[in-house]
Amino acid sequence: MYHGGGRVALQELPDPVAGPGELLVRVRACGLCGSDLMGWYQDPRAPLVLGHEPVGEVVAAGPGAPVAVGTRVHVHHHVPCMTCTLCRAGRHTLCETFRRTRIDPGGLAELIRVPAENARLDVLPLPESLPDWAATLIEPLGCVVRGQRLAGVGPGSRVAVVGAGAMGLLEIGAALAAGASAVAAVEPRADRRALALDAGAVAAMADPEPGAVSEALGGPAHQVIVCTSAPAAIAAALPLAGPAGVVQLFAPPRPGDAVPLDLGSAFFREVTIGSTYSAGPLDTRDALALLASGAIDPDAIVTHRLPLERVVEAFRLARSGEAVKVVVEPS
Repeated sequence: MYHGGGRVALQELPDPVAGPGELLVRVRACGLCGSDLMGWYQDPRAPLVLGHEPVGEVVAAGPGAPVAVGTRVHVHHHVPCMTCTLCRAGRHTLCETFRRTRIDPGGLAELIRVPAENARLDVLPLPESLPDWAATLIEPLGCVVRGQRLAGVGPGSRVAVVGAGAMGLLEIGAALAAGASAVAAVEPRADRRALALDAGAVAAMADPEPGAVSEALGGPAHQVIVCTSAPAAIAAALPLAGPAGVVQLFAPPRPGDAVPLDLGSAFFREVTIGSTYSAGPLDTRDALALLASGAIDPDAIVTHRLPLERVVEAFRLARSGEAVKVVVEPS
């Protein structure tokens, strides 16, 4: 249970019960997301059970539920209606149903209740070859897949990734899997620059110098994906985009924070500035396919796995940056 102000504690709750069309899932693993650490985002909603990257086993199914007891599954925390104007336009994460639906009580729990809508649209059976802890990457990788689709990443793309944490590493792998000709990383930490190179980046540099990035990529970046919310990093990312390039904000700055942007320069290069939020059911299926195929190496992303009783330590590792990606294993 997250109580605000960074405080996390174990708490006993009554076991949830699966109603008609619903599932009861025993959580085997749940990743910690950067959004779980954002006090400005989570504190107004506290107390709450965090965690939205759960993987587990179906232990009970209500009447009419679409997944059988005993199935090992990925569970998506939100699902769209698939019929509204936004859904028909492919903007599933902006759907009102998407914002309303959620797992109960949250992924950092031993048992979760999966609403009927979620069970029907985005509970994915997992192949035996994909371990529980690795399958927790389906949701964050789905977010990456969706963002890259919006940004137009594809065969021949030259991509710059700003920030080489867990999400930045997933961005590198997904862009290469999509056919990008080259990916360069900008990251101040030397250890994470090394990880970016291991993930397939042609270069990893500490400073976002446009000339150096362009030289490493073999030309100006078509897409610049910013995996940090630091205003200075966002400002430095804008000049990296070439003519008709896209700068995509993947991590949200705190609302109200001012970001100084040289929009005059961007104007004459016709740079598009966009953002991406979460993932829909089509994206999670693509993410599962990438992980199952071996295109993404989970061992390069997940650096720490801890049981639920060590959840305070898990949050400390994630906040400090000592870990790249932390997975909590409740069961």
